[in-house]
Amino acid sequence: MSADAAGAARRDEAAGTGDAGEAPAPRPRVAYFGRPGTFSHEVASRRFGASADLTPRRTISEVFDAVAGGAATYGIVPIENAVGGPIYDTVDQLIRREGTGAALVVCEELSLHVTLSLLGRPGAAPKRIYSHFVPLKHCGDWLRANYPDAQILEAESTAEAVERAAQDGEAWAIGNKGAAAIYGLEILVPKLGVKGENITRFFIVGRAAEPPPSGGRTLLLFGLDHRPGALVAALSALGRHHINLTRIVSRALPDSPEEYLFLVECEGSTEEPAFRDALAQLEQHATGVRSLGSFRVSQKYE
Repeated sequence: MSADAAGAARRDEAAGTGDAGEAPAPRPRVAYFGRPGTFSHEVASRRFGASADLTPRRTISEVFDAVAGGAATYGIVPIENAVGGPIYDTVDQLIRREGTGAALVVCEELSLHVTLSLLGRPGAAPKRIYSHFVPLKHCGDWLRANYPDAQILEAESTAEAVERAAQDGEAWAIGNKGAAAIYGLEILVPKLGVKGENITRFFIVGRAAEPPPSGGRTLLLFGLDHRPGALVAALSALGRHHINLTRIVSRALPDSPEEYLFLVECEGSTEEPAFRDALAQLEQHATGVRSLGSFRVSQKYE
């Protein structure tokens, strides 16, 4: 089978489709972070549709546990928000599990253009407005201008915010408009007038994945010696091979806070000879270099 045909077969398996003459592939089980009505739920629904069994998980750690333990085929977790920055719970799960029996790899990256809506019951101005801290940060100026007397309260997720507003007759919520029908509220303002794009990126994680033959992106993890110029030398090794970086996150080691691990996302696949040459150069300047998956960057959902 050619690389293109193999890739198409893998995509069919992920989507639960195949040739008419073949036995249908098992339905994938997809764990996603949050409750029904969250943006993670929206991405899971739009990526897999009715071809997969979607199950919510309360925490990002529980999503990873479900996939590592075999209860789910894939997990969908947020990795970065344009307003709030990196999602460190996801970063930490990827790092802490590497080298263990519960390690996962990135299979695919998706992104969602987040549209925030004001949900509630029409009537008097609310005394309380709930949302997750990232939408509250994004909508702060709008809230202060339009509802200066409302108490702004943080929830664990946008779906929890909507649920709390549904239980509180004097509260509204900022969240996904799709949550209105789930929790029995109305869409009061379909699109809040906030500045800038609000893009959230998500990883699909799994126990194993086939890297794309070329293109795509790769997530690398490595450490550095504690000396001047170590990071510059490591990144220059990639730059000399024209490897473009798309994300870099550092995390201190729990038992040695002066030492850091670096999670670096870059363009290219471990299947490409030039990329493997770049990794060989990187290994001369960094410690414990390993790939957490080469993957394709897929849909951007509006």
